[in-house]
Amino acid sequence: MNQILALILKEGKVLARDRQALALLFAMPIFFILVMNFALEGVFEAGGKSRPVEVLVVNGDQGALGRRILDDLKRVEGLVLAETAADGSLISRDKADALISQGKYPLALLIPPDFSKLALSPSETNPENRAVVAFIHDPAMNARLLSGIKGAIREVILRRSFTARMAHRLKEALGPLALQSPMGLAPFPGLLNSLKDLEGDRAGEGPSAVLFQSLSPQGLQASRHPTVSEQNIPAYTIFGVFFIVLTLASSFFQEKRDGTFQRLLAAPISNAILLLGKLLPYYFVNLIQIALMFAVGVIFFKMGLGNPLALAMVSLAVALAANGLGLFVAAVGKTEAQIGALSVFLAITLSALGGMMVPTFVMPEFMKVLSYFTPHAWALSGYQDVIVRGLGAKQVLPETGMLLAFAGLFFGLAFWRFRFH
Repeated sequence: MNQILALILKEGKVLARDRQALALLFAMPIFFILVMNFALEGVFEAGGKSRPVEVLVVNGDQGALGRRILDDLKRVEGLVLAETAADGSLISRDKADALISQGKYPLALLIPPDFSKLALSPSETNPENRAVVAFIHDPAMNARLLSGIKGAIREVILRRSFTARMAHRLKEALGPLALQSPMGLAPFPGLLNSLKDLEGDRAGEGPSAVLFQSLSPQGLQASRHPTVSEQNIPAYTIFGVFFIVLTLASSFFQEKRDGTFQRLLAAPISNAILLLGKLLPYYFVNLIQIALMFAVGVIFFKMGLGNPLALAMVSLAVALAANGLGLFVAAVGKTEAQIGALSVFLAITLSALGGMMVPTFVMPEFMKVLSYFTPHAWALSGYQDVIVRGLGAKQVLPETGMLLAFAGLFFGLAFWRFRFH
């Protein structure tokens, strides 16, 4: 027992000496809990505590039905409709496309000018001449998260349209004096057929049903909805790439501890060349890692990769940012425990803030702002531009530039703090 107590005391002293590593062990889960809870707070809760989802509305319909549908949607818990811009003007299709492309709103509802007319009296001879409601959303948005919102809106529209058509059909079939007739429904043989048609409307079937479309914002090249792999694999790739931080920083620490780094310093080479030679293998490992993960998506999930040049630009920049962060951790970490804890802390926290674990559009506003201060968010946006939105090299220059800026910042801080001894 005395031996066990002595060992416990010894290990306790070792932990107490490395207070920074010990603090990181507690800080990492605390920060992760804070990030994830702030990001998801209210998203899955029922009742008044839930955080509403803002939906843009482009209402071109001048009829009463369109307005009644919007009134019904305003009473749906968890939805907030935005019909006007900041200047008080009505939201146009172009404005909605721009706001969704910028990631400020997840979804827009487009009600066409002739919606009320077609919903009440669709053409029986031309099945294509029906009321069509469109959902506009960024193709990079997670379809599973959007499906619940779209489903709730669709149910309201179908229910209100069915009620309005029922009243309209009854009025046509009975006539203005029919309700006062003592003979009941017998003089109105067309009524039964009208009611049968309405039953088809309620089920969403038949030529008179309201149709729903899903569209991408104008200017995006995506002509189809992305697959699950096209949405998830880029995020998982970025998450994996930044784990090079732990491997790279640990390598520097081990070489310093073993004396290998000091012997390298004695060689007739500059410090910059020494670090470049140390970093390049890890940079190539990152690029191979990216290639393999995308290859898995292509081979097993038939994932498209988009423009090769644009994809290469984002990949080269994100790998550079990851290596810069790894060198920074190697520069500030004083013990192996500190390096391990700090590496995992940064990898998980930055991934959560950057939208790898929770889509940014469900985050509160302050967390959306924080995401722009992570290289992960810019890397994910760049990959989504190429793979999901179908954009080219010119369009991903902003994301590539920001990733290079992060890389420059990390390398600059690392050189400032790095100890060549």
